[in-house]
Amino acid sequence: MADDTQVRVGVEGAFYVAPVGTTAPTDPYSPWGANWVNLGYVSEDGLTEALNENRQEFKAWGYNSAVRTQVTERQTTFKITFMQTNYLTLALYYGVDAADMTSSGTGSTQFLAFEEPQSNEPMYYAIGMDVIDDDKPARIIVARAEVTAKGDRTYKSDTNQAFDLTFSSLTAPSGGSSITRQYGLVSLPS
Repeated sequence: MADDTQVRVGVEGAFYVAPVGTTAPTDPYSPWGANWVNLGYVSEDGLTEALNENRQEFKAWGYNSAVRTQVTERQTTFKITFMQTNYLTLALYYGVDAADMTSSGTGSTQFLAFEEPQSNEPMYYAIGMDVIDDDKPARIIVARAEVTAKGDRTYKSDTNQAFDLTFSSLTAPSGGSSITRQYGLVSLPS
């Protein structure tokens, strides 16, 4: 049945990062806990989710069409461009642990410094995303993810120095599903 209240738009949202294993909210209305850090402004392009699956086809002898398929690989990615320059956007983009950064100076002479690692070890994060359309929130929580693609950074007067990152979901630490989805104002039929 057609119902225009079920048509959703990603009007605004937020992106959070936390250490793997951090407890996440259990519904789309509760606030994020203290260990979840909001990475700030996101470009007007918003969040792009991609779900890629590879399938194996099984064909019977003498038949042209498959009689069965089996998913052999499934990967979900989340692409987003952060507009703010802070220690976490720098850490995510350059693959540097925040513990390896130093902050020096005060006031107008304060600065952050770090060296890019010679051999990048994978860095894993829990990520959380809120997509909000008025009173209809959607929340995506990924128990374990890593940055798997980085866009170019442009330095010029008419362009924001943004951080274009793609996160790939990985198997959860417990070995189960890594992604939890919560949709406000959606119910099962009674």
